[in-house]
Amino acid sequence: MFQLIVKKTIPNYQSTQTPEVREKYGTLCSVLSIICNCIMVIFKLLFGWITHSVAIQADGLNNLSDMGSNLATLFGFKLAGKHPDSDHPYGHGRYEYIAGLIISFLILLVAFSSLKESVMKIFEPETLSFTWGAVIVLIVSIMMKLWMASFNKKAGHLIDSTSLKAASQDSLNDVCATLATLISLCLSLVTDLPVDGVIGVIVSVVVFKSGIEIFKDTVDPLLGKAPDKDLVDDIYQYVLSFDKVLGIHDFMLHDYGPGRQYMTFHAEVDSHENMMEVHDQIDVIERSLLEKYNILTTIHMDPIDTHDALTNDLKQQVEKIVKNINEQYSIHDFRLVKGPTHINLIFDVLLPADDEVSHHDIKKQIIEAVQKMNKHYFCVIQIDHAFL
Repeated sequence: MFQLIVKKTIPNYQSTQTPEVREKYGTLCSVLSIICNCIMVIFKLLFGWITHSVAIQADGLNNLSDMGSNLATLFGFKLAGKHPDSDHPYGHGRYEYIAGLIISFLILLVAFSSLKESVMKIFEPETLSFTWGAVIVLIVSIMMKLWMASFNKKAGHLIDSTSLKAASQDSLNDVCATLATLISLCLSLVTDLPVDGVIGVIVSVVVFKSGIEIFKDTVDPLLGKAPDKDLVDDIYQYVLSFDKVLGIHDFMLHDYGPGRQYMTFHAEVDSHENMMEVHDQIDVIERSLLEKYNILTTIHMDPIDTHDALTNDLKQQVEKIVKNINEQYSIHDFRLVKGPTHINLIFDVLLPADDEVSHHDIKKQIIEAVQKMNKHYFCVIQIDHAFL
């Protein structure tokens, strides 16, 4: 069913990395979800009123909020698909994340309202009127939500969309909530206890939990989430497969929305190589990274002297000193500047992103250890934090 609908409605549906196709996927999923939720809202509110069931009404209101979420997703994809302009040269892809953020707020708002209403029903219960019509509506609703969850999940994974993945998870949560509502309606046949209100509270908590999870998933990329480790490892392996690249450091990957990633890093190269030939290979790497990963890349060349025995020896000793401080620390850009009275050891020390040790203390430990090696060695240290 998914493949059939996609083929019929989305030209070039296989080009999932292009903004135009992503927008069409988002529009399709949003429109289908709006139609389904609209149908469910009408019937649930109607039968909730007929049966005096606050749980069914709460479920219907949840579907109403889902429609608002679907509209936010729709507009998010439309705005995210806009071409870059002078004010936003990196594009508008993050609108998709903002849409997800709006969805989470709407879900939390409905959850709070539903919780309040359900608690009131526990203390002031109403007699439920069981009807087979209501049962059928809830069962059909569950089936529709399962289909929506499956459809959005497939599309979300296909285009790597946090908004559609959130919509899929929200639909699955709705299935649980509607199932709980169905149970409360059936239990009304055998008990006078305020099951409706209790189930309503459970539904509200499930919806609230969903809102919190979606909020976190959409805020992370807006704040600057660390890139996927497997992707980074694959990029490292690919770049280091080129013969003129000796090492990589200062790696940064910027996410400006799905399909809009920009990458920079420093590539260490042999200073004795022909720089024109090295530069040519760096250009090749930049182009190939764009083709292979759809990531626009800027590479800075760092020439290093690999033939000087003293440089190599001191680098190994300094690396050992740094590793003794913390195994996770590393150094790069190591070079010597020799003078008549002393030698400057210039290098960067790379720390993990979450390392909170004082930079002053780290430098002090390294300098003291190097001075013990030779009092004529002076350290010029730059402390960096990894962005991975």
